[in-house]
Order: sequence, then structure tokens, then C-alpha cells
Amino acid sequence: MTDHAVLQRGAPIVLTGQAEGAVTVTLGDETAEAETGGEGTFEVELPAMEAGGPYTLTVQSEDGTLTVEDVLIGDVYLCSGQSNMEFPVSRALNPDFEIGRDHSDQVRLLSIPHVHDAAPQEALPDGTAWQAASAETVPDFSAVCYFTARNLREASESPVPMGLIDASWGGSQIEAWIPTEGLEEVGGFDRELELLAQYAEDPDAAKLAFGGPWEEWWRENYDGTEPWEGGPQDEGYKDVPEGEFRDWKTYDDPAAKGHLGRAWYAKTFELTEEQAQQGAELALGMFDDIDATWLNGEFVGSTFSWSDPRTYMLPEGRLRAGENTLVINVVNTYGQGGMLGPREDVELTLSDGETVPLGDGWRYDIVEKRVPGGPSAPWESVSGYSTIHNGMVAPLGNIELAGALWYQGESNADHAETYEALLEQLVATWRAQFTQDLPVAVIQLPGYGALPASPTESGWSVVREAERQVALDDEDVGLVVAIDAGTRTDIHPPIKQLVAERTAAVLTALAAGDEAAADGFPPEDATRQGDVVLVAMPTDDLKAISAPGPIAFELCGEDGACTFADAVLDGDRIAVVASGVQNPVEVRYCQGDAPICNLYTGDDTPVAPFRLKVE
Repeated sequence: MTDHAVLQRGAPIVLTGQAEGAVTVTLGDETAEAETGGEGTFEVELPAMEAGGPYTLTVQSEDGTLTVEDVLIGDVYLCSGQSNMEFPVSRALNPDFEIGRDHSDQVRLLSIPHVHDAAPQEALPDGTAWQAASAETVPDFSAVCYFTARNLREASESPVPMGLIDASWGGSQIEAWIPTEGLEEVGGFDRELELLAQYAEDPDAAKLAFGGPWEEWWRENYDGTEPWEGGPQDEGYKDVPEGEFRDWKTYDDPAAKGHLGRAWYAKTFELTEEQAQQGAELALGMFDDIDATWLNGEFVGSTFSWSDPRTYMLPEGRLRAGENTLVINVVNTYGQGGMLGPREDVELTLSDGETVPLGDGWRYDIVEKRVPGGPSAPWESVSGYSTIHNGMVAPLGNIELAGALWYQGESNADHAETYEALLEQLVATWRAQFTQDLPVAVIQLPGYGALPASPTESGWSVVREAERQVALDDEDVGLVVAIDAGTRTDIHPPIKQLVAERTAAVLTALAAGDEAAADGFPPEDATRQGDVVLVAMPTDDLKAISAPGPIAFELCGEDGACTFADAVLDGDRIAVVASGVQNPVEVRYCQGDAPICNLYTGDDTPVAPFRLKVE
């Protein structure tokens, strides 16, 4: 609770805090009293209030009086996900125009700082505060979140105050946003959650324990070799270029140019008997993106970050008199990669304060074989388990919400088979924390990547279908179709206004009970009549754009092979046929990473990509 906050209308207002003795809370004309508990905590409940304000909130106790000014009652929305939700107004299409528009001070913005933790936190970082929308505050706020609120207010005859909470983190996987109880419900994360619990109690022990699953993964995927077997003198290793550490793509090495994947860095250093008997702090500088580090064949630790210096504690007994060998695996998933230093920060600080420089003498070896994925430490941020929920969502407590927006999935496309179950649990845990039957608008992944020249399996398509199924199975979850709002060569398409317009329409459809509009106008069934599959649609208000009929349809046979198919639109029926496909068992529409699709409703809303069994 800070100045300019918004509280949800039409629901009891529950406030918690810490104080000494009895507490009296007043908001406008409403007052409630409470006694503090054994740890000095209190909870009061004020009755539901209609939209309005501004009000002053006062909290009085033996400590004194706390005053919060300019509080509004209205609709509060949580906007969450990865980079396309985090994407700010300042980078959206026509930013100068958007920032220069009038901004209502009835819209309030709360940006949650990036925080991750192994255990749920009770408070947000100091300085986290609500702000009224203005030309100064809007540019850095989530474009999809802000534009959606603007569309909802513009469509309303009596717009109410709105509070927008942006809790998003670029590159994050959905697993990081789900509390541990949700991941336990999905299943399959026992080892990760055990390590996470261990890390909350003893971080150093957990870091050592994580070496086991990492080494096991390496053996399974790299011909049974041990990850620490490599050393700076091994064949294939080359000298890291002199000067400051930099992106490996800048090395004069054809194998490193444009390399997305893994590389090894290694060096040896000498210690005396006296030095080796001590504990130490190992500082390695920064890596992009993930390091996994071994010293003398024993795992030291792993970190996923492109901006945080690596520091690992070495207990007594880890160092050797004479030669010591550091071996570091570095994986780069996007942009620059490798050991970034700075070189002068790479050093070993012994417990007696002596410093051993380690910046020189590094060698590297590019790993040509690329295996997707690889284990990430469960306590990491974007690749962790429950960690971002713990740091950014758990501290919000049990506030009431009018709705939530979710825009994520890119980082799960390479292991999309569990996405449907994970998304279901995300929604369930939000409702347990915030509001029962919370309306949730799931923004389906846009088109990005290769144009499908032939039917092919795509992780992005699997995520889109999972998002669609979650919306179909839950009357309070809506699907925002964004397949045509992407840019094939840019994973961060700037056309956020279109996405926001459709998100507002989906939230409106959910409120009105219009299931077809809320779920992307899904097909009702598909039946086989000879060689033709008839797809029944929920409306006859359909059209094919820029072609005589719908394109991007596929039929799949019993052997699992799919073939592009011809389609004819006739009212609320689509006849689909493909030569050579006998007894089709599945019909697909608009699949692949970045398909070209042309089936729309009369008001230019795209029909969602779908997969459907043929009856």
C-alpha cells in the first residue's frame, strides 16, 4: 500500500501489516479495528466499496499513525509473463504518438521489480510504489497491459479507476511463475523441488548437489564422457584472445562465428601448500548466458544470468597444492556468448585475504554438437522453479483482482509437452491466492520463425494448442489470438496495440459469457465423409482473406504424417480434402512457427490455430 494505490471494487478489502497493540484502520467513511498477534501482525477487513475516490487511508496504533494518500477504488489487473508482456510502451509501434497522448490519472501503474527467491517472500523491495499514468510513467510500463486498460476504459460508458500490476520477466519459463504446490500437482519435478528446498536452507550444499544431475545429463547426451575430463592442454582447445574478455563470436575462429550453443573454458593455476589448505572465494566475472563450473573434477556451481558476476565459495579441502584446473561449460542461447569478465575481476581470494589473479591463461573449445535444453539450477531466476513466483507474486498477498493477463510461452517451446498442465496450474494457483473464478486472458504466441514449407512439428504450435485447450476447458479463461500480430524475424513484435485491442475484447467476451469469441472461435467438431473432412465452426460469420478459400489446413493420417490440404468455406462449415490421405484422423489449421493463415470472422478477428481429432 503506497500513495496512488488502487483497491478492487465490489470485494471486501483485507489489509495486513505490523504494529504494536490495537490497530484502527480508516478508508474514507469505513473503519475497522484489530488486535495485533503474537508477532505484532494484524489483519483487518473493510467492507466492499464501489468505484470511486480518491480516499485517504490511515492506520493508527501505539506506534503512531501511517497515512496513505490518493487511494482509488476500481478494477485491478495483474499482467504477467515474459518479454512480450514486459515490452514497454516506449518500444511499441509509434511510441512518440502513444506517449504524447492524454493519460488518465484514474489509471495507476505498479511495476514489480525483478526478484527471485527459493522461498516465498512477504514483501516487495523498498521503493516499489504505485504511480499515476502520465507521459513520465507510461513509457517504461508494459505496453500490452497499459493499452488493454485504455481499450477497456474507452469502451465503457462509465469507466472506473484501474490499477495495473506488471509482474513480468523477459526470458522466463512458466515453471518459475508457479508455486511449489502447483508444480507438485503437475508432477515430474521432485528432484528440482528437493534441490530448491535444500538451497533455501543451505545454498552451498545445494550448489554442490546440483552437479549430479548436470553431469548425468552430459553423459546421456555426449557419449558417456565426463564433463570435467577436458583441460586447457587438450586437443581442440585454443587460446582466448588477448585483451579484455568478449563475445566469442568476435574471435578469429570460424567455429565460434555465429555459434549458439556450448563452449568450454579452462585454465590451470598453481598454489603453495599453505594456500591450498585455506578456504577461498572464487570470482569468475560474468558469463553469457549460463555457466557450470568444476574445480579439479568437482562441481562448484552454476548460474543463469548474462549480467551477474559469478562468485562461488570454496570450503577448506577443495584446493590442491601444486596444479589446480578450472573447467567451465558456457551455454549461449541468444546474442553474445562466452566469458565476459572483466579480466581483472577473475581471481581467487583466500581466507587470509591473499588474492591470486586468474584472469590470464584461459583457453576455450567450441562444442559443435548442439543438444537442446540442459539442466538449470532450480533456484535460478528465469529458468528456475517457483523462484519468480516467490519473489514477485507471493508478496502481493491475497489482494482481490478484476482479472489477469498472461503472455508467455516462447521459453517453453523447446519442452512444450507439459505446457497445458503447467498453465492450468498457474491459473489455479492465482485463483487460490487472489480471486476465486479469476478471469484470465491468455495471449497466444504470435508467429515467429520459419515459414512452414511443409507440415512439421513445431514447439510453438504445441504451446499455442496448449493455450487453446486451457481456454476451452475453463469458462473463465479466454484466448487472445495473436498469430498475425508477430514478426517472423523479430521475437518481440512491436504491434502491441493490436494485441491489446484483442485482449480487451476477450475480457469483455468473458464477462458477457460469449464463449466462442472468448476462445478464438474454436471448431465444434470434425467428421469424415468419404475423403472429405467437414469442420463445424461456431459461427457462419467467417471469411477467407486474400484468397478464394481458407489456406494453412492439414490432414493427418493414421501413420501420423500430415499433408497440406485444400479447404472450402461454406457458411459455418469448412470442407477439407487432401489427395493421398486416406482415413484422416486429425485436421490441423495454422500450424508451424510462423504460418500464413487467412481465416477470420466478419469483424477481422482471426480464428485461432487448432488441432482437432476427426470423428
